[in-house]
Parts: sequence; structure tokens; C-alpha cells
Amino acid sequence: MARPSVRTIGVDTGGTFTDLVACDDGRTEVAKLASTPDDPARAVVDGIARLGGPRARDHVVHGTTVALNALLTGRTARTALVTNRGFGDVIEIARQDRPELYALHPVKPRPLVPRERRFEVDSRIWPRLDGDGYDVIAKPSRRELAKLVRDIRRARPESIAIGLLHSYARPEIEEELARALRPLGIPLSLSAAILPEHREYERFSTAVVNAALLPLVREYLAGLERRVAPARLSVMQSAGGTLAAKRAAEQCVRILLSGPAGGVVGAARAAREAGFERMVGFDMGGTSTDVAFHGARTRLAGSARQLAGHAIAVPTLDIHTIGCGGGSLVEVDSDGVLHVGPKSAGADPGPVCYGKSDRLTVTDAHVLLGHVAQGAFLAGELRLDVDAVQRAFEKVAKKLGTKPHQAAEIVLEVARASMRRALGVMTMQRGEDPHSVPLVGFGGAGGLHAAALYASLSMPCALVPRFAGLLSAYGMATADALAERTESVLAPLAALPRRELAARVARLAREARAELVADGHPSRAVEIDAGADVRYAGQSFELGVPFSTELGAAFGRAHRALYGFALDGREIELVALRVRARVHAALPPVRAPRRRGLAREALRGERAARFGRAGLVRSTPVFDQARMPAGSHAEGPALIEDFSGTTLVPPGRVGRIVAGGHVLLERA
Repeated sequence: MARPSVRTIGVDTGGTFTDLVACDDGRTEVAKLASTPDDPARAVVDGIARLGGPRARDHVVHGTTVALNALLTGRTARTALVTNRGFGDVIEIARQDRPELYALHPVKPRPLVPRERRFEVDSRIWPRLDGDGYDVIAKPSRRELAKLVRDIRRARPESIAIGLLHSYARPEIEEELARALRPLGIPLSLSAAILPEHREYERFSTAVVNAALLPLVREYLAGLERRVAPARLSVMQSAGGTLAAKRAAEQCVRILLSGPAGGVVGAARAAREAGFERMVGFDMGGTSTDVAFHGARTRLAGSARQLAGHAIAVPTLDIHTIGCGGGSLVEVDSDGVLHVGPKSAGADPGPVCYGKSDRLTVTDAHVLLGHVAQGAFLAGELRLDVDAVQRAFEKVAKKLGTKPHQAAEIVLEVARASMRRALGVMTMQRGEDPHSVPLVGFGGAGGLHAAALYASLSMPCALVPRFAGLLSAYGMATADALAERTESVLAPLAALPRRELAARVARLAREARAELVADGHPSRAVEIDAGADVRYAGQSFELGVPFSTELGAAFGRAHRALYGFALDGREIELVALRVRARVHAALPPVRAPRRRGLAREALRGERAARFGRAGLVRSTPVFDQARMPAGSHAEGPALIEDFSGTTLVPPGRVGRIVAGGHVLLERA
């Protein structure tokens, strides 16, 4: 008797919509419904019900904004910090960076732990002068531990972070404190368990953020796990792989960017299917736009990501977010200046075309110009109020001294200017030439802007993936399982025998493999990738290179490629060893299509639409993407519609269906 297949359901909860993609033995089902901000899990459960309900062998992979929204809005738990005496202010002093160099009155974010809830203990270890280990100089007495417990009980925290100096090398010193505090029944976040690396501020800050979010995320995931039972629940990591829900609940700092990470994974997979190994992903949703570069680059290590002003040093994909999406509000100020975003209409009341609001959005501009039409939007499930959009744009046009359709084009130009800046951040400011990489546009509105953006930046082409509006959910449904381990070394490379380094890497690999096996993956399916963080003695930051027996030579080549020079003869320091264990998702093969002609069999009809500031009305063919065979094409101007979005093919461009069913936009 054949064993039943495992159905994987990717679920992306966004600010406007909750998207679901179910992959089962080569078959794909999709669902899209309005998010439920008051109870995000409700939309998840309702969406799974639309797909037939949870089954015993289902695997639900969830991307959630619960943790990120809590951090951004300050709805975090009442948190305490336990650290070394004299170091209670490290999380507030930070790195003394000045993100706003010329601000006369800079505003710093409020620390997640106020001074009165930072507790200091007499604990200290110190690295030996010969570099061989760390000595315990002081440790808290029983009396001091008893007083610490009493003081914390009086402070009534909901969560506790423990961060001690050099605990990355001697994690047992934090565990001793944890044993004394566990009888309080308060969740604990140990910095050495979450981020066993040097740089105390980044490690302490990461542990504090984890502690501040832990009660909320633990409750949310536990409730969701019950509601999707008997299915197995995992969460998308910010690093681009899946993590078992129980682990995610304890290390919730690893899932802060789970939604955008799913989009990058899905975009990278679509790009590979179309024949591209490198790409710039452009995810335009209802509230924001996320931009990410994906490709083989030297990894800059030793830096932390800032989220809401707090340092997060766990691995994350490099994603840049701006407050401009399909639901971004259009406003004209008292000086007659047009603004688009960052405020958003959200899922409720939504754009004017939803019939609940009179405040225009970017989506309404597309509706007025004929790019998005009644009937095709969400397969006809959502009725659009086109007349209300017309009336609202007449008011805006009067303020701008122009015509309604010209006002709509100006709205799109302003929005696209913000997106071009974001694309520049992730290419030119990262040392990448945008002329050499394709743009992958996705999200509910990505296909409407992809052609204009790639052309304005002289990129070679743009790719709009199949089910572009649900690509983040698709990325989650097809993501690899991931486990990572790190060990700080901080020693001269020449003083470390190769055999010892190989043994350390092997131990980290065993630990990472064991985590994935414990989560239900077969040991034989686990692939191991090892790397090292290396720098010249005296440098502040390091480069990540693949682990090998010739680390010094590999680092020299990486340094020369990135900076244009190498310091031959300078002492090299090994900062850390890293291991990543991965189980690849099983996916059906994709075949290259043969070239065909115009997709006449997919033609739905024609619609009046406008393109460009001139605003000439054109009778524009409308194609059903689901019925366009691989290899066929549509010449611009054209509109290619699918369940979750529309791809705009402007005049002078052509949209070709390539491997995987994706739309490739090129010059005609």
C-alpha cells in the first residue's frame, strides 16, 4: 500500500491579506483572504479550511508578523535583564552610532528594559593571556543569588534575559543563573544559547529582544498549533529556512522577518527556474515593499541588523523595507504637494475601490487607469467600486491642477521613485551593478510596477512569478528546513591545528543534524555547509568564507575581491566557525519550454487602459495567465491576469511565459 504524501501548506500573514499555497505531490492549490489583525490565527485557520482543512500528514509553514509588529509598536512584555556588575547600561549605550548624523535633536528608541529592571551580579570570567581558554574570576554567592531572586520577584517581570560577559565561551555561567531563577516560573532567554558569539552589546540586545517578545509569540504559536492540529506546524526563519514551532516559540528573535524571507526564497526559486542564479527581489504588498538581493556574494560578517532601533544579530536575509505598498495612502498637503505613504489603508477599510473608504491609495490609481478591473480581482470574490475611485481622483486632481488620469499617473510615479531608491540601496549601495541582474517583481502589486522599474534602472529584464501575489506563501511551502550552529574562536589561525578545526566543525555539524532529525527529517537527507569568519589581526569586522583546510588563502582571495587588496604576511585571526544544516524541499522538475506564438487561446477580451503621463486610452488585450502555455507571449500593451495579481506589459515590451509558468518581461 502506497504511503500517503505529505501536503505542505505555506501561510503568509500580511498587513492586508493572508495568503495560502498548498503543495501536494506536484499539485498546487491557493487561497487568499483578508487578514484578521485582531486575531491573526483566525485567517490562517479559515484559509486552511478553504483548502480542505488540516490533515494528519500536513505540514503547515507559517510566516507571521506577530513578533515584528509587537516590536515596532512597543507592545512587548515587561522584561528584566540580569548581567555583570557595571554592565547594566550596555544595551542603552550601544555602539554610539549616529544614524541621523545632522539631526539637531536626535531621538533614541526607548530601551526594552528600563534601568530599574536591570539587575547586576558579581560574575566575571576573563580570557587567559596565553589564549588557551577563559578563567572564572568571580561568581555570585548563594546569598547574592537569593537576593537576586527576591529583587526580580518584586519587579514582577513577564520575561527575563540573561547576558554575561564572555558567556559565548563559558555558557555554563549563564546556566547557573538560570537554575536559580527558574523556580520563579518566568520565561528565560539566555544570550549564550541564542547567540553564542562575541560582541557583548549585540548578544545582549538580541537576548533582550527575544525575551521581550517570547511570552506573546509563545502564546500565539501554542494557540495556532492547537488550531491547526493534527497538522505539524513550522515557522519561517528570517534566514530563509523553516524552524519547528516549539523552537521558534523559544527563539522568536529568529522569526522577526519570516514573511519577507518567504518571499525571497520564492523569488530565488522562480529565478532559478527561469535560468537566473542572481536576482533582485521586489515584493510589493498592501502595506510595504521589501527589496532583497540574492546571489553568490562574499558575506560581510560581524554586523547586526537594526529593527525598531534594536540590534538583532541572528542570521537574517538582507532585506530592505520601505513604507510604500498598494494600500499606501495618497495625500495632498496644504502646499499642494503630493505624498504617497508611508501610512496605509490596511485590510480594513482598504483602498477606495473596496467601497469602505474615501482615502485614495496606489491601488486606486491602477483601478482608475484600467490596469486592475472588476471581475478579475481575486477571481471576482471582491467587488470593486470604480465610480467611487473616479470621484475621489477628481478631488485630488483639482488640488493638483490636473486631470484625474494624470493625477493617477503622478501617484504611480511618486510611488515608483521610492521603489527605485530602495532598489538602489540593495544594488549600487551593496556594490552590485543593477545592469547585470534581473528584477523579480511579486506581491499583490509587484507585477503592476515591474516593467517600469526594470526599464528605469536599465536592468536586463523583469520576471513576474506565477502566483506572484502569493509568492511569499509559496516560498514557505517550498522552503528548506534549516538549523545553524556557531562557535566563537577568536584566535590566530596559524596557532590552530587543522585537525582541531575539523573536529570542531564536525561537532557543530552533529548538533545541527541532530536538531533536524529531532524535528522529523531523515538523517540521510541532511546536507551540511560549513563556513568561517576570518579577519586580519587588528580589524574590527570579518569576512565569511567557506570552511576549508586553506582558510588563510581563501580569506586573502575574498578580501582582495571585496576591497581590491590583500595584506600578505599580516597575521590572520579566526573569529568564528559556522555550520548550516539543510534539508531540501522535494519539488517536481521544471522543463524549459519551446517557443510559441501569441497566446491567443488565453485572450479574455480587451479593456480600455491608459499608459504613461500622456494618458491615451488604448484598447488593451487581457490574457488569462493560467491558460497561457509555456513558450507563448503577449505583446504590449497588454494585461496578464492571474488569481492573485496583474502583470502590466506596457507598450514596447513583451511578456513571455518561461519555465515554471512565470512571465518574463523584455523589450519587444
